[in-house]
Amino acid sequence: MAAPDQALFRSVMGHFPSGVTVLTTIVGEQLHGMTVSAFCSVSLEPLLVLATIEKTTRMHALLLESHLYGASILGTNDEATSRFFADDRRLAGVEFAPGSYRIGVTGCPILPQAIAFLEARVQAVYDGGDHSIFLGEVVNADVLRDDPPLIFYRGGYATLRR
Repeated sequence: MAAPDQALFRSVMGHFPSGVTVLTTIVGEQLHGMTVSAFCSVSLEPLLVLATIEKTTRMHALLLESHLYGASILGTNDEATSRFFADDRRLAGVEFAPGSYRIGVTGCPILPQAIAFLEARVQAVYDGGDHSIFLGEVVNADVLRDDPPLIFYRGGYATLRR
């Protein structure tokens, strides 16, 4: 049996809805953020999360240096924020306007419009093909608003209906 090709794999995985987060980090004075949908909880003891980051991105290089990340979980009204941080043509160093974020306990930016956030210290980095898997121990977390999450599904944004 032949393995599925990349197009079929992407189509299959597109049927699995995921939340949308903006992952952030800091190296020296340089702040950086990137939209990520491959983010999830791993363990309750200790509190662990993971994020997968493509190896060719600026975020990947910065995470290897900082070993810290913040994750701002976006709500249904945050599609523009998600699109902004997904655009890899953004210039380094100009992505966070004054007042558009607050600094968390790790020094990583937290987006105040997020519905929830957490901060983590990288405990391990694993090879994941063209991505790396950044396993982080949660050091800070909070729920900011009780709004529905922004969801990425079949190549586009969606909302959760209950």
